[in-house]
Parts: sequence; structure tokens; C-alpha cells
Amino acid sequence: MSPIPIALCGKSSGMATSFIDKMLPEYQIVHHFQATEEVQQQLPALLRGEAVKPPSGVGANAQYPASQIPQAIFVGAGFSTSELEEMRAVEGARTLPWLYPDTLKSVATTLTGPFLLDAIAKRAKWCMDSNGLAEGKQAEEKDAVWYF
Repeated sequence: MSPIPIALCGKSSGMATSFIDKMLPEYQIVHHFQATEEVQQQLPALLRGEAVKPPSGVGANAQYPASQIPQAIFVGAGFSTSELEEMRAVEGARTLPWLYPDTLKSVATTLTGPFLLDAIAKRAKWCMDSNGLAEGKQAEEKDAVWYF
């Protein structure tokens, strides 16, 4: 079973690095964006299959000569909903689902440290699986924001 490639928008490269391990073996973070501007500059080329290295150096695309195309984009709570919409307006961005935390649903907001990342990863995996983005399944909605 190969992990499903996803991209991560997270403002902290330290948290992103820790999050990578939490998402395996089902999902692999292939590209890490730290800012809306990085998404605007890099995502269209990444979705076309061009070799794009994440400036943070985090993600599988930083280590291999050919870039993997993400099948979804996970956005951390450090980004506002208006930033989410700016990123989704980028060329090609609506061809895949975006995951965004729903603060009303998430118990993770009361947790800290490794417990926070564990809870976020668990909810993200559940969200992707329940929407069909899992081994042997086909995602139901691609032009959507999946709240977890």
C-alpha cells in the first residue's frame, strides 16, 4: 500500500515535520507551504507535475527530483478562512479537496503538545477516509472544503 500524497499548509515547519510522521502510513505529506504566497506561486506548477521543491525543506518533494502531485491539501488553523479562500482561488486549486479545521467540532483546540498533533492527525485521517480519500476509494467531492 502506497501512502496517498497530500500537501500541508502550516505556518510552523517544526509542527509540519512532526505532523508528517502522524499521517503515515496512510498519507504522505509531499509538499509544505508556509504562506499563502507560496501556494499562489507554487501550486499551479505542482499540480501540472513540474518539479517544485518546498522552500521549508519539509515534505517528500524536498527529497526527490520529481514532485508528487497532492490529492488533497490540508490547511492548519494558523491560516484564516479568508486565506483559505485566497489559496483556493489559485489556478487548479479547485481540482482537489481542501481540509480545514472546524473549531466548533474539534476537541483538539483544548489540547497541547504531542496530544494536539495526535488529535489533529486522527481527525484529518477520519475526514479523508469518510470523504472517500483512502486506499481503494475515490474521493466523492473534489471542489470542496472538508471540515474536520
